[in-house]
Amino acid sequence: MENNESFMVYNVAEPYQEVNFYNRAQNWFMPEHHHNYYQFIWVIDGTLLFTIGGEEYTLTRGKICITPPLQPHSLRSTTGYYQFGINLQTSKDTKGMLGLLDAYIPDFIIIDYSHNLDLLPVLEKESRGFTKLSKIKIANILDGLIVSCVEMIMNGNEVNFKNHLLTFLNKNLNQKITLSDVSKELAISQSHLERLVRKEFGCGVIDLYNQLRINKACSYLSASYYTIENISESLGFYDTSHFSHFFKQKIKMTPTEYRKHKNWTK
Repeated sequence: MENNESFMVYNVAEPYQEVNFYNRAQNWFMPEHHHNYYQFIWVIDGTLLFTIGGEEYTLTRGKICITPPLQPHSLRSTTGYYQFGINLQTSKDTKGMLGLLDAYIPDFIIIDYSHNLDLLPVLEKESRGFTKLSKIKIANILDGLIVSCVEMIMNGNEVNFKNHLLTFLNKNLNQKITLSDVSKELAISQSHLERLVRKEFGCGVIDLYNQLRINKACSYLSASYYTIENISESLGFYDTSHFSHFFKQKIKMTPTEYRKHKNWTK
């Protein structure tokens, strides 16, 4: 990047209302606000702390934050950071970009776009020159960026999402996980997370988490060398009574009954 100066360019081409390069100082803060257009923030350097829906998310180099219209959020940075930003127009465009975003990115989301950081020097160069040809070049790059983000959500990100989700839940079976914890870990809104999990697994996030705990408990109970006290502790239950109550609710028998049943059927 040239010199990390802040500057804005307006009316690039449909549907881009503004593109900008902002250099924010240490301890910079923008209080909660919202806007009536889609906004992209692509972090070039430093760290941005983005708060939405009561949760704070950390954006580092290469991460893109996409915020749909009318979603209140605030921003701050203790270290300072440098960004490339896109503000889209509010009215529908003839290319259908806004319709694409409405269909596939209805909620706040963070995408790792670090593999395409080489686009940023080109965007900065064209934005500083800003000729008629530059407008076309910038619009073409931004069109590709939006389509790429949507494709990542539609295709490749589905596998990554499932793997990330299951890895996180399985690593924390001994903790009291909340929807908020999972939403923050995966950097997507709680409502969008619930939709994705129901689509992939046919149940809500906490139901999936509890099913994984039950599966692990059943696996432990099938191995006679694990005591019920050991299992209860390893899965983060307050005591064996709490574990037994939880287990019976899900399996319709106590842990002891389940173990006897499994041993009898071996």
